[in-house]
Amino acid sequence: MLKKFLITAIGLAAASAMFAPQAVASTTTTTGLWPVNSMDLRLGAFFPGSSGDKFFGGETQLTAGLDYRMSSSGGLTPSATDAYFDYMGGARNSGYVHSGGLGLDVRGMTGPTFFGAGVGLYNTSVRLGDGTSNSRTGPGGKVFAGFNLGSNASLQLDYHVVPQTLGVNPSGLGVEVGFHL
Repeated sequence: MLKKFLITAIGLAAASAMFAPQAVASTTTTTGLWPVNSMDLRLGAFFPGSSGDKFFGGETQLTAGLDYRMSSSGGLTPSATDAYFDYMGGARNSGYVHSGGLGLDVRGMTGPTFFGAGVGLYNTSVRLGDGTSNSRTGPGGKVFAGFNLGSNASLQLDYHVVPQTLGVNPSGLGVEVGFHL
């Protein structure tokens, strides 16, 4: 997990170095916030933290998300409120782990960089290799940070906390590329 986290962090730093001049130049006249009633699609990789999730869902899983901008405010540190749907999941060793959640997040912006947190209702569904399966719905959330790359694209690093079931805790780290629709 540490090796993948370091590789991810180095990748984020390299992407930041490559795209920062373009993103800074493009935000000199704007706050970088997308307009209200707009949507973002995020796709990427999810790295679960527990060994049970890695065994039945894979070491690297799919993550996808959809954000709908409900409100935004300008000022010294612009902020926005989004409704979101997040999905994380994978399958391996005759089992699977799928988690999805609906919630609200609040984000702040400073230049091309954004950060925030969200809470919502999540569902986790797990099937073990012997065919035993169960799902659990409960509270969950995420913290995230990222930056706008310019050209309606962004890069986001997030940590999801989701309900566990059958002894499998699917909480973990995600890296996503976002596209403004």
